[in-house]
Amino acid sequence: MTEPLEPLGRADLQIHTEESDGMDDALTILDAAHRRGVDIIAVTDHDQTRGAQLARETAARANHPVEVIVGSEVTSRHGHILALWVEEPIPFFRSAAATVEAIWSQGGVAIISHPCAVMPIALNLGDIDRLVRDLAPERAGVQPPILAVETANPIPSARWRRNRVVSANRNWGLPVTGGSDAHFHEQVGSAVTTFEGQGQEALRAALTAGTTVGELGSYPRLRKIGAGRLLRQQWRGVSATPRAILRRRIGSG
Repeated sequence: MTEPLEPLGRADLQIHTEESDGMDDALTILDAAHRRGVDIIAVTDHDQTRGAQLARETAARANHPVEVIVGSEVTSRHGHILALWVEEPIPFFRSAAATVEAIWSQGGVAIISHPCAVMPIALNLGDIDRLVRDLAPERAGVQPPILAVETANPIPSARWRRNRVVSANRNWGLPVTGGSDAHFHEQVGSAVTTFEGQGQEALRAALTAGTTVGELGSYPRLRKIGAGRLLRQQWRGVSATPRAILRRRIGSG
């Protein structure tokens, strides 16, 4: 008799909370992820790790079935780069290569966020070509650091350019990921990274092996979120990085 296949793990690797420009608290997001069959979330608030650490603490207190990866969406000079499995904030407004190296220095995983998107700022194909070329010597070795590319992100300008990114990645050879880029709990799970096994160790092993898959869904209709919440979120988006800068200057994360 054939052994039943182990269910695939499902991780949403880009989510924002109310600690940055998201509109919901950690527990609301964790519950939404669980309802939608997501096993792991990465909280990636802009240019800080405080929101992700709070989310991890919330999950631990609630004994929640959804695991939390501490992360950040870092503003490099060339565009946004996700930093996963990091504890300290990554310096921002550096070059893409310096940003990735700072992530690696913490033992983290770097992921090129919503590549080729018009808004928010993103690395274009030429930027990624140069980044892969510049970092190639760093990635040589028995256990090279991980640089991946987000090929499944539901924001419109990333979705429209997805095919060209997937095509270009045949040359880059980077592991691929999916993340909802959710700023509202209704959006959680609308894009995910699937992988063999369960838990964060299995996810990281799959990224190392390049066997992850980015699965793209769609955002809920805007009327489900509401115009008022959308407008408030846009204001929070404009102020997210300045608030992160201020927090660092006063030493509060």
